[in-house]
Amino acid sequence: MNLRRNLAVAGVSLASLLLAACGGGGGADPLAAPSSAASSAASGGSEAVVVGSAAFTESTIVAELYAQAISAKGVEASTKLNIGSREVYLKALEDGSISIVPEYTGNLLLNYDKKAAATTAEEVEQALPEALPADFKLGTPSAAVDQDVYVVTKEYSDANGVKSLADLKKVAGDAVLGGPSELATRAYGPEGLEQVYGAKLKQFKPYDSGAVRARDLNDGKIQIGEFFSTESVIPDNGYVVLEDPQAMILPQNVVPLYRAEVASNTAVTGAVDAVQQALTTEELTALNKKVDVDKSDADDVAKEWLTSKGLV
Repeated sequence: MNLRRNLAVAGVSLASLLLAACGGGGGADPLAAPSSAASSAASGGSEAVVVGSAAFTESTIVAELYAQAISAKGVEASTKLNIGSREVYLKALEDGSISIVPEYTGNLLLNYDKKAAATTAEEVEQALPEALPADFKLGTPSAAVDQDVYVVTKEYSDANGVKSLADLKKVAGDAVLGGPSELATRAYGPEGLEQVYGAKLKQFKPYDSGAVRARDLNDGKIQIGEFFSTESVIPDNGYVVLEDPQAMILPQNVVPLYRAEVASNTAVTGAVDAVQQALTTEELTALNKKVDVDKSDADDVAKEWLTSKGLV
């Protein structure tokens, strides 16, 4: 199983190229200045924190949950949302542009320890603190899990006998995989499927839009899709989530990652811990749907949930 971890090493330079390619466009630099998604309840001075997020719906929602909960405790909190992929937002955490960012345990571990032998959620959580840079501190993992998963339509599953990643070997030569662009560089991406499961796919097609990816999967333009397990598109379309018998994809519990000096602020960590304890996988899925399907704003969805839990 160490082989799947080693695959990520070769992807580092490619990840940089992909990130550079995504830098165009006329939008504002997400690292340029904090937004006011969470208003200041008091002048925090040195206590002020900035919560960052990756560039996908769930990360922005969880960042809003953290920021609004922190603000409710009297600490000045703002957000910098949609920063980019892990390579970008960890750099922002390192240089102090942000103070906290929502993370996922298994993928965070592999980012720092390509040869990690952990497979269970408990093993991942035990290994993480030693793997992190000295300036970073791990918060309390939540029971809420958002796993990277591979899916196929029910029709494709029934027609080809595909219910597991191990089954992909028999169809891979004619199969196109669709997923986020960064999947190309991940240890559990196309190379991982080939090395761990012997599935050498016909093509990998990158998508920035999950909705377009789902449409193309339904239309047969791609045969396999990679999504997050909390995306409502999976149950809404009746997709078959492929089993992962070799545990190629590690457990991915939601966890806050702090700069070390922020982790010593008990008002901040107490507020975030309360969110972590109240959050479940089912609720995370529902929150994502409110933003992605119902088109509600992430900050409004976060406020509604926090109010229902008595956290603001």
